Amino acid sequence: MVDQLRKFRDRLRIIIILYTFCERSPGDNLKIYGVFRTEIRIQALDFLLRYPDFLSAELMNLLEENSSFDRNEVKITIENIYQNREPEIRVEEMEKFFHGAYESIDEVIAYLVSVGFIQHDSKKRTDGKTYDKNYFITKSCADKIDSNLKKIPSVKWYFDRCELIKKYFNQFSGTDLKTRQYRYSEYSNISYKTHIQNVNDRVRQKFAKIFNEQLK
Repeated sequence: MVDQLRKFRDRLRIIIILYTFCERSPGDNLKIYGVFRTEIRIQALDFLLRYPDFLSAELMNLLEENSSFDRNEVKITIENIYQNREPEIRVEEMEKFFHGAYESIDEVIAYLVSVGFIQHDSKKRTDGKTYDKNYFITKSCADKIDSNLKKIPSVKWYFDRCELIKKYFNQFSGTDLKTRQYRYSEYSNISYKTHIQNVNDRVRQKFAKIFNEQLK
């Protein structure tokens, strides 16, 4: 039962990421809603979705890098994340592999292809490894999301959170996001196949420094 729930959540997260962050097709394309490029970007965005503490830390980093962001909006967002205990109840752990946080999504992609939600293509190098992976979200999938999935109250959090991540991080490539994540010792200084550690203490310290009050 636990494995089935995990499979369901994995499929749910990935299709919402693909739907939210894809490049929309021209309006006259009746079959393809949009295209999402590269698996590394899926992995990096999924990490922010699965680790609300890292998302909070990155929001404050963006504030320091770009003064155009609304400080109060970021402050309220982080406060809501912690008041809702998301770093306790929303975290879905990922392990560190050779290139950072990673979890195979092959089964998820195969399932989404099998039900007609996406089409998938890639290229192969001379050593047989795949690269340049593209994920095409079908119009049929988008219609089902708009007419059904978005109306399920328990799924709303995923759509809202993806829209939040898109608002602040859509300008970054998957490689950019991975590079940002590697700046944290809790992410970079752990052993291979070890779960990524939380950054709650770091978040609380930085919140107090930036906003001059304690994060409750």
